[in-house]
Amino acid sequence: MQAVLYGDAAVSAITIANKLYVFVRNLVIGIGQGFQPVCGFCFGAGKYSRVRQAYTYCIKVGTVVLLVLGVVSFLFAQQIVTLFRRDDLQVIEIGTLALRLQLCTLPLWAYITMSNMFTQSIGYGLQATLISIARQGIFLIPLLLILPPALGLLGIQLAQPISDVCTCVFAYFIASRVIRELKG
Repeated sequence: MQAVLYGDAAVSAITIANKLYVFVRNLVIGIGQGFQPVCGFCFGAGKYSRVRQAYTYCIKVGTVVLLVLGVVSFLFAQQIVTLFRRDDLQVIEIGTLALRLQLCTLPLWAYITMSNMFTQSIGYGLQATLISIARQGIFLIPLLLILPPALGLLGIQLAQPISDVCTCVFAYFIASRVIRELKG
């Protein structure tokens, strides 16, 4: 982990921010798990307009859920991080900024998650795999190699939100192409 170079406080802060962010982000997976059987059934039945409607609906609902949770978490980020390390002001400062930066891209995860589950449910395994590995493997690792030498600790804090934006754009190109291929 790149944060090791910036001390124990940075490691603790980034870890706390990541865990909180992932916890909130994963709430949209439940929506996606409800979407997948509907998507697969409608696709198998040739009801492609219903696939598109369900996909769009789940993106909207997921985005609203993540937006609301993201705004609340953003407003109380310092208090949330403080719950985990009340006695360490440096951890609170680093973790609060890291969490807030990550929360800025939280609503994008509705689109990313639904695009992944959409492509997976209709048999586009390669596309689903690419979306699935995009954040961590395709974008985050290179960003963690490039940003910290240029920006220091801020580079580590920015790497994940930038990776999220890149993943969303990547998912958009994949999902929009698959949607165009659906007939009906």
